[in-house]
Amino acid sequence: MTRPERARSFGAAADDYDRLRPAPVPAALRWLLPAAEVTVLDLGAGTGLVSRALAARGVADVVAVEPDEAMRAVLAARSPGARVLAGTAEDIPLPDGSVDAVLASSAWHWFDPDRATPEIARVLRPGGALGLLWSFADPTTDWVAELRHIQRADDADDEDSTSGVRAGFTIELPAGAPFGPGASEVFRRRTWMAADDVAAMLGTYSTVLTLTPEERAEVHRRAREVVARRVGTDPVRVPFATAVWRAFRD
Repeated sequence: MTRPERARSFGAAADDYDRLRPAPVPAALRWLLPAAEVTVLDLGAGTGLVSRALAARGVADVVAVEPDEAMRAVLAARSPGARVLAGTAEDIPLPDGSVDAVLASSAWHWFDPDRATPEIARVLRPGGALGLLWSFADPTTDWVAELRHIQRADDADDEDSTSGVRAGFTIELPAGAPFGPGASEVFRRRTWMAADDVAAMLGTYSTVLTLTPEERAEVHRRAREVVARRVGTDPVRVPFATAVWRAFRD
């Protein structure tokens, strides 16, 4: 399956995506946006996990741009404070210099960086921040690493493969991009989830969504078995991480 086809797989699981995927660790947003009195573009916003986290952070002006109609419908229904627009990272429906920050959560790997980077620079005000985030179950815990193996999360083109789990990871922007040097950090927390939801969360990733129904059911069965064998409790206290990278527009 091609990368664009994989990118379009999430709409079929939009409700589960919104219910099961982790929101960013709050400390990650505080690191990315020290001040809340800003206009923020949530680019590739999905179902609005970051848009709602920004609202909880006190950011009053959030613009959420999402290309997938099904994901956008959930976003609009559950993020009433955000301005929700159809669009892509390569064609952002906003005026020049109209936002103070652009955040892309679990989305940068789906963008065409050669086209998206100048578009992001166009809508950012001078000195504005570009923040890239990935939130995921933390594979430094051994049973989570076993789940990631079932999910095939170590595939070279998986959506989490570029996130890193240590501070110091880097993102290379295209040559000539009008941004200063980047910095990165990783923030962690633990969240209680039902054991079955931990297993079902694997089904919201493209490596599983693009399998046949029978294969998806087998992934869920194997994941549920791992949780029962390795953790043995219900609910489960799941370790999550949010890896973030930030650079400022010249």
